[in-house]
Amino acid sequence: MNIYNRLYSALNTIVDLFLLNLLWVITMLPLITFFPATAAVFGVVRRRVLQKETEGIFRSFFQLFKENFKQSFVISIIWSALALFLYFDYRIIDPSNSVGQLILYIILVIGILLFSSISIYLFPIMVHFELSWKHVIRNAFLFSIMNPILTILLLIIVAAATALFYFYPATIFIIGSFAAYAVYYLCQLWFNQLLNMKGTN
Repeated sequence: MNIYNRLYSALNTIVDLFLLNLLWVITMLPLITFFPATAAVFGVVRRRVLQKETEGIFRSFFQLFKENFKQSFVISIIWSALALFLYFDYRIIDPSNSVGQLILYIILVIGILLFSSISIYLFPIMVHFELSWKHVIRNAFLFSIMNPILTILLLIIVAAATALFYFYPATIFIIGSFAAYAVYYLCQLWFNQLLNMKGTN
């Protein structure tokens, strides 16, 4: 009986994640709502991981979409500006031209890696802690360098999901919420570890 319960729970989670992914795809279509939609996905995933999901996927998603809209939209403006800055620098800098250009290129690569690392933590921190958008970015930066092994693992998960979407675009209808679940689950384990360490000090 226990095995059947676990199987039912696993299948129920898979179906819910699929529905959650469909909501994410639909609500992020305007592109400017990508951050609020993604924050809502992570919020629903958080409730599922912590077993606090009582209102159903649809109601929870739109509730969290509304709650996180302002903060996530502000961060999306800042992050879009930074992404464009890094992209144009990448297009302009040619490391084969001179030593100076090579040094700038190395700095740029480090900046892109740091930007990517911080980006991964934004949404888990946003939905797990009650912080202002400034502190969300600050903590995302700190967490990205405090646990490099976890950061690398999260980058691999996101890179694999991105590659899967690139080669098989139809996977956009399933890959987003599953990647969010994996990312948040690992982050939540570390968040709890940090809180336990703080509590023992």
